[in-house]
Amino acid sequence: MLKMAVFVDVQNVQETFERQGFGVRYDALKDYILEHFNLGKDEVKFIAFVPYKRDEDRRIRLIDALAFMGFRVISKVIREHPDGGLKANMDVELTLEAVLLSEKLSHAVLVSGDSDFVSLVSYLSRKGIRVTIIGPGRASTSVELIRMADDYINMEEIPNVLVPRAMREPEFPQPYEPGTIPHMESVPEQEPPFEDSGF
Repeated sequence: MLKMAVFVDVQNVQETFERQGFGVRYDALKDYILEHFNLGKDEVKFIAFVPYKRDEDRRIRLIDALAFMGFRVISKVIREHPDGGLKANMDVELTLEAVLLSEKLSHAVLVSGDSDFVSLVSYLSRKGIRVTIIGPGRASTSVELIRMADDYINMEEIPNVLVPRAMREPEFPQPYEPGTIPHMESVPEQEPPFEDSGF
């Protein structure tokens, strides 16, 4: 029986931590949520929202990896405006999915720090749904979002979720051992200069 849905705003999470020099292990995040809330896999629905450019192989590999980890992935191609600006968020898609699932949930987890979701959190709360925000650090998570939710978890404090961005993710698809799940970490577009660590 479904008890919880987890809505992951991948664009918000990726942008925040890539600026800080970190990548994100979404498999570790998923495992933490299941353990922290003491729920089985059949009781939680994980949904990731991922915009991408058609020629952005790295982001497409991330989409594939998330699917193998057990996330339902909702994605769309980023639109470029005539002035060169990009429309890269998926706020409408995430909000619609949350509203449609709200009749079946007792608990919703939003992985984002975006203040645009304050109204959504308020709506879910008024329906009697407990809402937990997992935000990318206090400095990067809207105070209004934290105030509106029932609980706040700092993503920076979750063990094994953040990794140094210099650690490249494995190419995807790839062979992996039975019983294991491949994971994807965000990486910079340009490789940092090689430094001899002495190993």
